[in-house]
Amino acid sequence: MPLPTVGRIVHYLLSEEDVARILDQLSHNPPDVSAQFNEPRLGQPYAAMVTSVNDHPVHPDVNLSVWLDGPANYFAPSRSEGTEPGTWCWPPRVGA
Repeated sequence: MPLPTVGRIVHYLLSEEDVARILDQLSHNPPDVSAQFNEPRLGQPYAAMVTSVNDHPVHPDVNLSVWLDGPANYFAPSRSEGTEPGTWCWPPRVGA
């Protein structure tokens, strides 16, 4: 598997803490009522851009800018690669 680099798009799986923070942010700054969006859910994958990578050569942690469904974004710092909530993974390849 390739190592992550700044600017790459990955999938980020929301953790329970992420969902709580996002809902708190949305409650303080509600989106435009005309905007249609799905509420974030535990384990839900979202597209995210790698904004920085630590310097560990084998198991780098990354900072992510997560694009939520709708007008909000979420910053997820120091996340590891994995398949459980709170981690990022490469998007699956779709058949040719």
